[in-house]
Amino acid sequence: MKTLFCLLLVPSILLARPANDALEPEIKGKGAIQLISGNTLDGWQVPSDRWSIANGIITGDTNGEELTKPEWLYTRQKFGDFILSAEIRLSGGPKANSGIYFRAVPFTFEWKRTGASYEAPSGYEFDASLEEKINGTLGDWFARPSLRIFPDQKVMKHAFKKEDWNRMTIRANGNRLEYWLNGVKILDYLDNDPERSHEGLIGFQLHDRLVMKMELRNASVIPLTEENQKQPYVSE
Repeated sequence: MKTLFCLLLVPSILLARPANDALEPEIKGKGAIQLISGNTLDGWQVPSDRWSIANGIITGDTNGEELTKPEWLYTRQKFGDFILSAEIRLSGGPKANSGIYFRAVPFTFEWKRTGASYEAPSGYEFDASLEEKINGTLGDWFARPSLRIFPDQKVMKHAFKKEDWNRMTIRANGNRLEYWLNGVKILDYLDNDPERSHEGLIGFQLHDRLVMKMELRNASVIPLTEENQKQPYVSE
């Protein structure tokens, strides 16, 4: 795989680092948590009846209507440093858009363009979208909208399976954030912003102003400890 360069456009400051061919980390051993268990949503904060679970798959569906504001299905537990892996499938329209939010802290967001006000998360997102331009990006859209890191689109076209299941893996270790898509490393970013998120919820989004459905399965997370942080990184 070609070396990828992810740049944050801040004058005179280069905060990103090149992605490399580091292997996708596995979630196994003591401390691993299955986020979907027992065909119940009891371990989640469920925002509406648009979310359901059956046969080990969580589904969020706008049911043919455009939402006036986005909503998130959050874990009840907070996480700081961790490895997370989940499979997501999007359908319903060419711009179907969801994402994995992490270290998320809900706050009242005011959208100046429209005057809308609703609860939204600060924290990071691993964007999942059928719209190629933003698919796979890293951002903190609601709290730090200038933060948007783009993967190499050539790599994304090879790795992403449109309207099929895609495995998204995150390693969040301090200020280092690494993303894999179906086993291919697409981003490796150092966030040195003092306002960055350190701990919060994990969430999955139904986007506003879209008719869409997102499905989630095989979601698991393991908090990083001194022992399992010792997975080797590829030197650069």
